[in-house]
Amino acid sequence: MLEVEELRSAYGRIEAVKGVSLSVRAGEVVALVGSNGAGKTTLLAGLAGQARLQEGRVTWNGQAVRCGEWRYKRQVSYVRDVPAFYGELTVRQTMAFVARLHATWSPERAAGLLDTFQLDPADRVRALSRGMRAKLGLLLAASHDVRLLLLDEVTAGVDADTRDDIQRFLRRLVAGGVAVVVSSHIFEDIEQVSDDILILRRGVPVFSGTLQDVQRLTVVETPAPGPVELTQSASIVGSWTAAGQVTFLLRAGLDQRAANALAAAGSVRRAAMVPERGLAHLRPPRHAWPAPPRAGSPARTRASSV
Repeated sequence: MLEVEELRSAYGRIEAVKGVSLSVRAGEVVALVGSNGAGKTTLLAGLAGQARLQEGRVTWNGQAVRCGEWRYKRQVSYVRDVPAFYGELTVRQTMAFVARLHATWSPERAAGLLDTFQLDPADRVRALSRGMRAKLGLLLAASHDVRLLLLDEVTAGVDADTRDDIQRFLRRLVAGGVAVVVSSHIFEDIEQVSDDILILRRGVPVFSGTLQDVQRLTVVETPAPGPVELTQSASIVGSWTAAGQVTFLLRAGLDQRAANALAAAGSVRRAAMVPERGLAHLRPPRHAWPAPPRAGSPARTRASSV
């Protein structure tokens, strides 16, 4: 089991991760969701031991983990969004190179994944498409006795068939007891496999819960910059601006001032689709925004399907 408590990481004066906590057990998947710059890659690199974390605590199966801890790292695999390989090597040569780094490497498992991912061992890595490189990264990550798999946007930029292959692969690993932390800004990719979801915004955790909790969030769109009462509301999980419109991702239970301001903005409308550069591909609510609450009554919102 991986336990993460109040992690912080900075590049100079820029804090990339600010107070992130999460836990993932064997056979579970935790998804990190956020736009570019949200801190997903920094967090995963820190958990992989490839970036130093200035503050916080990481434990693996009850034991504290320090940067470079080899007993921990030999059980962990980290796959970047664009895996770095030696382009002049073939797939077979790349596998042989990585196999020498892992005492628990399984040639039988690697051969099985070659077949699963339909990789030709004679192909040179530089000739592989983005999707095939992603598959090669997953093959290398899973051909030893991995217990924690860290995946950074592995489905970004790949075709639908490759996405399906990766989803099936992850379900098999999870069924075998592997713990997975995966990042994405594409909601459809993670909703297929995730047990818990953590939404990050500029390095700060703004929402944590199950897939069902996320499906109760509300998406609304209004002309930028949006009502000031709403922009200051504690109910905001995230917001982003595009084409003169500001999109808000909201928890249920707006305070009365924010609910009044949103209802008074006559041009508020349901979004057709949250753009990909936003926090995730979240579908809009299927209901009109509720009327402002009467004086003296608490503000209420209806949950939407996402």
